[in-house]
Amino acid sequence: MSQATPLIPPLSKEQQQQVIAQTRHYIDQAVALYGIKDKPLDIVFNLRGRTSGMYRVSHQLGHYTREIRYNPYIFSKYYDDNFNTTVPHEVAHYISDIIYGLRNIKPHGNEWKQIMLDFNADATVTTDYDLSGIPQKKLSSFTYQCSCREHQLSSIRHNKINRKRFKYYCNFCKKPLQLKTGQSALS
Repeated sequence: MSQATPLIPPLSKEQQQQVIAQTRHYIDQAVALYGIKDKPLDIVFNLRGRTSGMYRVSHQLGHYTREIRYNPYIFSKYYDDNFNTTVPHEVAHYISDIIYGLRNIKPHGNEWKQIMLDFNADATVTTDYDLSGIPQKKLSSFTYQCSCREHQLSSIRHNKINRKRFKYYCNFCKKPLQLKTGQSALS
């Protein structure tokens, strides 16, 4: 009988404050280095899944919202490593957005790498953490059909279809996939 891996507790409030302070430290360093003005930025600890951090910009009704999201569980399990690598990594995305605009550069291109170099930080893009004990996202599954078979689509693809952003086609019969009638989300 195998034992389940115990869940890792998320970052404590004190650790979150340390991460926020470190994030601000790198932003302040970049402001001084590049002579730029920082822009409003939310720092949140709500990222789930396999990623330690993410910089994201959303644009709605002429207003930009910038945020750095940290995964409180991966950060907790690998605190020192994330404190020293993930924080400057995500701040470098934020700073490269302010200086160059995200659409004008590659995400981990030369501009981003130069900022990481100026931070004296490791510009490695990915890590290979053991994620046992880390809660993972569970996506719902939806059954779609075409002319020849049924297909299981994730809730992400299902939502893209519902928002009329995408159409998916069968690789075999080339017909568009249609939601199976009487369908509800499966977990």
